Amino acid sequence: MAMTIYDRLKGIVSYKLLEQVAKMASEGDESKLAFLFETISRLSPAKYHRETFHDLAEMVRVDHPFVGVFRRVFQELHPNCRKKLIMNFLVNFVVLSRGVRDRKEKELGIHIPNFMVISPTMRCNLHCRGCYAGEYDTSKDLSLEELDDLIKQAKELGMYFFTISGGEAFTRPDLFELWAKHSDECYFQVYTNGTLITDEVADRLVELGNVAPVISIEGDKAETDARRGPGMYDRIMATFKRLREKGVLYGFSATYTSSSADYIASDAFIEEMLRAGCKVGWFFQYIPTGENPDLSYMATPEQRAKLHEKVEEWRNKYPIFLGDFWNDGPYVDGCMAGGQRYLHVISNGDVEPCVFVHFAVDNIREKSLVEILNSPFFRAIREAQPYDDDNLLRPCLIIDHPWLLRQLVEEYGARPTHAGAEKVISELAEGVDSYALRLKEIYDPLWDEKGREKYLRSLSKEEKQEMRDRFLKKSCVSSTSEKR
Repeated sequence: MAMTIYDRLKGIVSYKLLEQVAKMASEGDESKLAFLFETISRLSPAKYHRETFHDLAEMVRVDHPFVGVFRRVFQELHPNCRKKLIMNFLVNFVVLSRGVRDRKEKELGIHIPNFMVISPTMRCNLHCRGCYAGEYDTSKDLSLEELDDLIKQAKELGMYFFTISGGEAFTRPDLFELWAKHSDECYFQVYTNGTLITDEVADRLVELGNVAPVISIEGDKAETDARRGPGMYDRIMATFKRLREKGVLYGFSATYTSSSADYIASDAFIEEMLRAGCKVGWFFQYIPTGENPDLSYMATPEQRAKLHEKVEEWRNKYPIFLGDFWNDGPYVDGCMAGGQRYLHVISNGDVEPCVFVHFAVDNIREKSLVEILNSPFFRAIREAQPYDDDNLLRPCLIIDHPWLLRQLVEEYGARPTHAGAEKVISELAEGVDSYALRLKEIYDPLWDEKGREKYLRSLSKEEKQEMRDRFLKKSCVSSTSEKR
């Protein structure tokens, strides 16, 4: 296995320490919490993790709202879900994964991402407007054996966190076998519409402990029912309630569109998600790909900037973990595609650079994961980052730097992974280019005012110089319009 004896001993120590964190948080005893975070910081092998746990200690001392996330998680989770969160996610993924990946990168001479998104099936029991996966072939699934082999390959490289997407994952009951088989080391986040999570399914999630559903919601009742179908908002709320009563970790996923933007970027929405018991929330921009791509459905650059402002505000106000694609580019060094931070394996085995970039060169049924990560197509995507210039608030290859996507697809002969996928680089190209240029006008001043300096400060937490050097080089590059 990829983990050494030293890794496993370190994992046991880390688990015991984090178990104490959980106990203190669940009992409301936070007097020793800062000290314990400082202890974990000193034991962490990577500089980034040392400073992260040190920052958590400071948050405890000033009673920062983010500390409330720990309190809510450890107080409300079923003991088995809490145990697996600590061991499989916090210890294996957060603490140990990076060291294993660093060793494997040196051994193999490749770059290894943090995690992987897998879509075992594209079948779904709903038909939502603008679904990014709405045009995939639903007749082909990855078998349980293929999925098991893929996860084994990833584990050998030091990857222990997997996002399961689709399609609707819970149309595949056999996935419970997969999650159980890897419950010793891996943690799975499952994007779902929530309609198939019955009491029985929720009980199975408690037994596993290493699976966290993230349920799609479109904002208020009217918007959710309009996009997902009548009565869906109430069904989602019922699923939230069921998972909360069982003690399962869960969260929400919201797609930011021109029609949902005002409500999603409101305190009322986040407060509703808190009342529903969500501990995690992910925001996605609508991308004009998949079923009936519609440029008018995209959030405007102004609306996107508003969400960026609100999420930064909420992080200092509410006890919930929030991730904002694409505004969080500075937190992940820009674009995560092409194996930089993740990749996407779809149900026919094709490997896409990103969940929204529906083009592929390689297939997992034909090549190993190592070969695909080291492919010319994926290397070119990674080497081009940050794209065009240094503004990591504009990280997206599809809607922020679309001319580069067209160039890479043509140069490496990437094929569309479903009928109509090519529209984003053909008939929609002019509209996407126009959006990218309008966004640049709004986001470049934001980056110049405070984004660039803040990002450079964050790089001081990293021991690797590669991204810093690449970023500083790009900061001197000409504007996007000149690059075109």
